[in-house]
Parts: sequence; structure tokens; C-alpha cells
Amino acid sequence: MALLLLCALPARAGVVIGGTRFVYRQEQHALNVPLRNASDSAWLVVTRVQSAARWPGARVTAAEAFVVVPPICVLAGGQENTLRLIRTASPLPTDRESLFTLSVATVPSGKVDGNRVQMGVRSALKLIYRPSGLAGEPQQAYRQLRWSAGRGLSVSNPTPYYVTLFNLSINGKTLDNPGVVAPFSTRSLSRELPGKVIQLRWQTLNDYGRVMPPITAHPLRVP
Repeated sequence: MALLLLCALPARAGVVIGGTRFVYRQEQHALNVPLRNASDSAWLVVTRVQSAARWPGARVTAAEAFVVVPPICVLAGGQENTLRLIRTASPLPTDRESLFTLSVATVPSGKVDGNRVQMGVRSALKLIYRPSGLAGEPQQAYRQLRWSAGRGLSVSNPTPYYVTLFNLSINGKTLDNPGVVAPFSTRSLSRELPGKVIQLRWQTLNDYGRVMPPITAHPLRVP
């Protein structure tokens, strides 16, 4: 295991995960995550739910809120399986979403396949818990972000939904790994601003991983 190359991208050469982000709604008894082995050899799959600490801007919540069944399984070549995420009795906020990380590590069987080298892959996927009865539309929450410029750039999210910042640019320059904006929160994104007038442009991803239309904010003037 120590020799595996681990990265945060969905496995493509072997195990294919049926989604890039998952929403667990309060009224659900469980959430199914489909897996498919697209190769001819067997793969070991190890799955667990972790906190959202890896996502910049996230509010960290204990990962004990979910269990995965089965946590470990073996997929033969061409085989399919389904992981079940089950909510535990651990309390979560009822007035806003909570964010977690679904970690799926896939380990090859070790069988030599011609001249190709198989490597293990660890996929880190967003898992969102959504309570019932939240106001507004989750896919429109990114339109309600409020930006301000002072000693740096800050963004506020007045909605109960997590907003993933995608293709966020300042004066045409894209920020690397801008992260998320947690519900009912304000976070700082940059302490150094390029000039006295700031032009912002951003997108987000909806529940199914689709890129939403871009939004360009009114220019901000730095005091």
C-alpha cells in the first residue's frame, strides 16, 4: 500500500465511480454510490467518509455522521457493485448543509498486464448532507454571493447551501483551488489585490457536477 501512487481524481483505468459529487438528503434512508470495474483484472476498493478539511473554506464536521457499507470490497474484471452511505445518529445542523469528503481508494490486483503499469488511485469527492425544508434553490445560491474588497478580497454566503467556487478569476487571472463558501459564512480569499478596481467572475457546479453559467460582478473599488 505504501508504494501506491495516490491522487484526488476519479479512477479511470480501473474502477469508475458513478458521480463526482453526492447529495444526501435528510429524507433518504441511504445514498447509493455505483462502482464499475472497467478493466479485466480485480481491484480492491476501500471507502470511508472523512471531514471536509481538504476543501478550503469548508466548515469541518465530524465524519462519524456516516458509515459506508461495505467499507472494503473486491471488484472482479467487468463487475459492478454499489456502496451504501448510511446516516448515523450523530447530530448535524438542520438549518444548513454540511460538507464531508467521500474517499474511495482503489488498489490493483498486482497482475502484470503487458507493458502497462497499474497504480492505485484515491478519489476525494464532495459529500453534502442537505436537511429538509431549506429555503431557496441550491443551484442558484452562487448568484447570491456578496463580495467586498478592503485589505483583501472577502466573500459572504447568505444562503443555507454550500457554494463551490469554480473558475474564479480576479481581473482575468484565475485563482488556484478557490475552494468553497460555507452556508451563512464569510471568508477571505486573497490579501493582495491587483489594482484599485477589481473585476470578479465565477461559476459553480450543481448537484450533478454540471458547470453553471458564469457570473460577472459589478467592479469593486479598493479603498
